[in-house]
Amino acid sequence: MADSRLEAWEFMGGGGASFNQLNGRYTVADPAGGTADNAQLLRSLQNLKAFLDSFDLCKMHPDRSLVLSGVSAGAHWRAISEVGKQYALYLHHGKGGRGQFYVAVPGKYHESLLLRLPAGSYNIDWVDPATGAVIRSENLHHQGGLRSFPAPSYTLDLALSIKRG
Repeated sequence: MADSRLEAWEFMGGGGASFNQLNGRYTVADPAGGTADNAQLLRSLQNLKAFLDSFDLCKMHPDRSLVLSGVSAGAHWRAISEVGKQYALYLHHGKGGRGQFYVAVPGKYHESLLLRLPAGSYNIDWVDPATGAVIRSENLHHQGGLRSFPAPSYTLDLALSIKRG
């Protein structure tokens, strides 16, 4: 289940236009996919939709330069942004992707991401993709330039929302 969540969040968090979750939980015997793990997966996809709906996506584009450093070995990230106004970042520990199966690699993780942001006031939210819960929030008045963003501890994946306040 977590493998499918990683795939969806990474694809959409990197600028994908749509995601069609066709999974093995829909079978001839259970065409509605009425299993507990499928319900959990569908909730995480609803969390993804809610996260993305909080942005003005039409103004954003994939941003491969947002994170300058601080991503540990084995971690992967994708981001979309409207520079100076809104940033969405997804970070996970998994293997595969890009034409291969995703395999989640749970553990105890903590990153300290180094980003470059223009001067301004920003609202920062760290979000748990599995639950959609905001783990930590802060308001930041930034003078512009480099800034470290210490992530909360997490076990598999994490999303970051930065919006001009």
